Amino acid sequence: MNKIEAKREFTAYLKERNIKYIEHVHNGESCIVMAFTGYETCPDGALESSIEFFETCMECRVYFTANASGWIKKRAGDLSDMYRLLNFINSRVWPFTHDGFGDRLYAAHHLQTPRFFITEDQNYDLTATTVIDYDHYDLAPLETEDYCTVAIPELMAKLSLPLFFLLLKKVTVDEAIELIKRDVLLE
Repeated sequence: MNKIEAKREFTAYLKERNIKYIEHVHNGESCIVMAFTGYETCPDGALESSIEFFETCMECRVYFTANASGWIKKRAGDLSDMYRLLNFINSRVWPFTHDGFGDRLYAAHHLQTPRFFITEDQNYDLTATTVIDYDHYDLAPLETEDYCTVAIPELMAKLSLPLFFLLLKKVTVDEAIELIKRDVLLE
């Protein structure tokens, strides 16, 4: 599979499921951008996502809205607790992809592993980013598409309250970690 085939297959998936998207070129590469609404625990009740298609892989990013990025930017000099929480998330939280049909389409499993971070480009996007090789996408297309459009947005929504409660100083970093252990890891 190459980047043209991957983009064609991914856009067919989006069209089939009535997921609205726009296409554009970003840094010279083809890109799809989506907005997901209905995530009430997230700032503005929404998440945004982009998928950039490179020569041998695609990069899936799911991130909070510009409003959320503005809150992070305001606290730019005091993010050590946020970085500690992101370090905990990167070390312990593994997204679980399932088909939503009782494993009739594919077995539930840990398919990919995103990196959670705040971007260094002065936009202060809090993002989950995954690089997916086209060979992997070719072997598990539906699982990969569901991962990008369902599993990661759902995980970001679950992480939203601990992340933003910490950012807004409503909880300590240890309390935010306990929230993740309880509500996400089910410990």
